[in-house]
Amino acid sequence: MSIYITGHKNPDTDSICSAIGYAALKGEGYAAGRLGELNPETQFVLNHFGVDAPTLLGNMAGQEIILVDHNEAAQSADGIEEAKILEIVDHHKIGGIKTSEPIMFCNMPLGCTATIVTMLYKHEHKMPEAKIAGVLCSAILSDTLAFRSPTCTETDKIIALQLAEIAGIADVEAYAKEMFVAGSELGSKTEKEILYLDFKKFESGNTTFGVGQVTSMSGEELQELKPRMQQYMEQSFAEHGADMLFLMLTDIMDESTDLIYCGEGAKEAVDKAFTSDAADRTYLKGCMSRKKQVVPQLTDALK
Repeated sequence: MSIYITGHKNPDTDSICSAIGYAALKGEGYAAGRLGELNPETQFVLNHFGVDAPTLLGNMAGQEIILVDHNEAAQSADGIEEAKILEIVDHHKIGGIKTSEPIMFCNMPLGCTATIVTMLYKHEHKMPEAKIAGVLCSAILSDTLAFRSPTCTETDKIIALQLAEIAGIADVEAYAKEMFVAGSELGSKTEKEILYLDFKKFESGNTTFGVGQVTSMSGEELQELKPRMQQYMEQSFAEHGADMLFLMLTDIMDESTDLIYCGEGAKEAVDKAFTSDAADRTYLKGCMSRKKQVVPQLTDALK
């Protein structure tokens, strides 16, 4: 039986590609897993490099597992409390997962887990083959919004460009734009699918809040989407198992986020965390990172 390496629920490109890349490094006896369906951007990446999607996992109780791109039980596999966690490789804040014995826990303040995975290759004096380098590079471009995100470090950029060379990506900016456009095809998706394209739950005190993020190259597309998503979030609020819902509509070209939200106390949290300029949203110029520019601020506001 394989030891599965998996990212978080509602997986993004980093979550999927880091699992693929780390499984390739670990070798025989290890396999990449996933905890949800691929989003359009990730599907584009796997198709582009001819890489199979990881295995869709169910309840992992009683199994051995390695976590990448997350370290919070609420974001992890069903049955994670009864699973044996062997390793964690992540770039987020440290959450509440506990283990019964010491493990390899590699957590670094970088823009992408795939950057750390590539560093682990280098630690073993290896580099990934071309197609694996391609998906790891794509993950870094995705998580750092092609080096525009404030979470992006010089290490992320250097490693992404090294991976691009191995993968044969001649024009990184052009490839990133093609990837983002593929991920922005929102017109045919339902509101629920859009909310869960990249959605995570967090806890602060006694409050559970969910934060989704949609990125697009088109500000017009996002503005058209905003009233649809606001209405959907309010009408379906009880279905999502959270006290508050937030959705970041991130405009890559404008380097900004339109934040919409619902739930009792959500407006007060936003007013405390940010500068609100309307009843149903806040416009955050320069905000592109959920991890660095939204979740910590909301967490502090809700304490």
